[in-house]
Amino acid sequence: MEKTPDREGMAAPLLRSSLRKRASTVVAVSLTLYTVVNASTFLLEPLRQLAIFLSLSLSLSFLLYPFIPNSSSGWILILDLLFAALSGLIGIYITADYWELIFRVGAPTGGDLWISLIAVLLVLEATRRTVGKPLVVINIAFLLYAFFGHLLPPPLSHGGYDLERIATTLALTQNGIFGVALTVMFDYIYLFVVFGIIYAASGGTEFILDLARSLFGRLTGGPAKISVLSSALFGTISGSAVANVTVDGIFTIPMMKRAGFEPHVAGAIEAVTSTGGALMPPVMGAAAFIMAEYLGIPYISICKAAIFPALLYYFALFAIIHFYAKKNDLRGLPKEELPSFLSVMREKWTFSIPILSLILLMAKGFTPTKAVLYTILIILILSAFSRTTRIGIRKGMLLSEVSAKSALLVCTACASAGIIIGIVLLTGLGSKLADFVLYASGDRLGLALPFIMIASLILGMGLPTVVCYVLLAATVASPLIKMGVLPLAAHLFIFYFGMLCMVTPPVGFAFYASSAIANSDPMKTGWTAFKFALAGFILPYMFIFYPSLLLIGSLSEILLATLPAVIGTLLLSIGIVGFLKKEIGWLGRGLLIIGAVLLIHPGMATSLIGIGLGGLVLIPQYRKGKLFSFFNRKIQT
Repeated sequence: MEKTPDREGMAAPLLRSSLRKRASTVVAVSLTLYTVVNASTFLLEPLRQLAIFLSLSLSLSFLLYPFIPNSSSGWILILDLLFAALSGLIGIYITADYWELIFRVGAPTGGDLWISLIAVLLVLEATRRTVGKPLVVINIAFLLYAFFGHLLPPPLSHGGYDLERIATTLALTQNGIFGVALTVMFDYIYLFVVFGIIYAASGGTEFILDLARSLFGRLTGGPAKISVLSSALFGTISGSAVANVTVDGIFTIPMMKRAGFEPHVAGAIEAVTSTGGALMPPVMGAAAFIMAEYLGIPYISICKAAIFPALLYYFALFAIIHFYAKKNDLRGLPKEELPSFLSVMREKWTFSIPILSLILLMAKGFTPTKAVLYTILIILILSAFSRTTRIGIRKGMLLSEVSAKSALLVCTACASAGIIIGIVLLTGLGSKLADFVLYASGDRLGLALPFIMIASLILGMGLPTVVCYVLLAATVASPLIKMGVLPLAAHLFIFYFGMLCMVTPPVGFAFYASSAIANSDPMKTGWTAFKFALAGFILPYMFIFYPSLLLIGSLSEILLATLPAVIGTLLLSIGIVGFLKKEIGWLGRGLLIIGAVLLIHPGMATSLIGIGLGGLVLIPQYRKGKLFSFFNRKIQT
């Protein structure tokens, strides 16, 4: 008799947990099916499409992430269900009243105001739960500027806007929450997330890892080099750094630790290699799709321009890992643990078809939406020939749920970025900040670039790459263009450093994820990742000054730009590690870094000096003598 109350007390939390899980599953599957069907058929008008998409995304956020984490309280569930219902109300209101709504733009009703306030508040709350507080703080700062910016002195002041104008602009037009960021999320990014999930579930993950192991497994520092190749390949199906870490890292980090890499180093390498996946065509990161919309050019043009910087990024990482492994005598994996390249290609060659198909379709002029939908269909057809890879209805529903949960962070981040974009457009803040950058730098590109780099890294702490890019593209891209930088190069410069914020302490999603797998200290992992990523910091400056690195111009111009880029990247990599054939002292490392920096700017004199400094340090590595001992003398402590 006494056990009955205990059983009832245990049953209530289990029932609440089961209700939350079932509801989130239904919403997640509905979100994926709705997005795929609408992207395939274009049944609804853009604002209606996005309203329903946002409602489902917000509802899923409130069901998956409780108001108080890890709470099983009944009132928390009731509150979350209320938020989910209010999220659904947004989609119903806009969809049902669509034609009346667009004809009364500028003269909103009381209902319009209330639904707008609810939408903005729900987006902020969903952002807090999924992305974190830093982005909410930034959103609030922009909202306060919209309300009180008229009290500021020129040039930051604006004419002033009331609650009705701000709220309805943000929530009922396509210049706010339903703007370019959420549009691109719905049209492109979500479908590519689905593609990545289905490709991995059909066996693509094993193909990529086995291919990387067969090629690099036996080399010096082999497990870390496996991470370089596998992360680059994963970048072709998933532009998310965290997704790459979680999929790739569970295999590569234990391999690196077994080979002798310290846990924090193994976690750092995986974080840096996975972060570079956002640069790898054909998928790249979410921000790349938004960039194509901003610039008004085909997405395939972004892919074409990004391919060489991506290869240089991974070349820099490969070099750093190679010299670090030689310095610490870290060898490859035993031959018996590795598959042969021929056996991998013979048994799993079909997994290369979807990636090649995606590239070919976009190269032929298909939109990213059509290309990825056809590629998903190809994967489903190929998977049907094997019982182990076949995707039936039950497995398809499960993958739909996983896709929605994987895309959720970017969905809420894009909606939140829409608030920032809306306020920038409403107040004219973008032109004001652009004028400030021009004034502060004195119209000198050499001063403006570091300023924007630092701004990217600071803003990127705790923010997804897509939000960091959107914020900077709306504010500081135009001054770079006014200084004569090609628009594509200017936006890639911002995108690149927005990507690197994933490994920039104190907050970086990629190194936090990898440190959890490596069981290492997050800050130690983060600072090591930042150190390993430094070689990549030179690349954005190079394609600003050498646009030919973006495959713009003649073949001779591209080749002439490639040489200093490769040499500069190599010098910086060696300088960071401090090892070639033998250890290099602090003086030599400093000269290598200076030489790499001199190679950034076009010019025969600076290039020759940079190469000369590199030769001065590296040539004596191959011979003995006083010059060798001088440059490689350690500072005694």
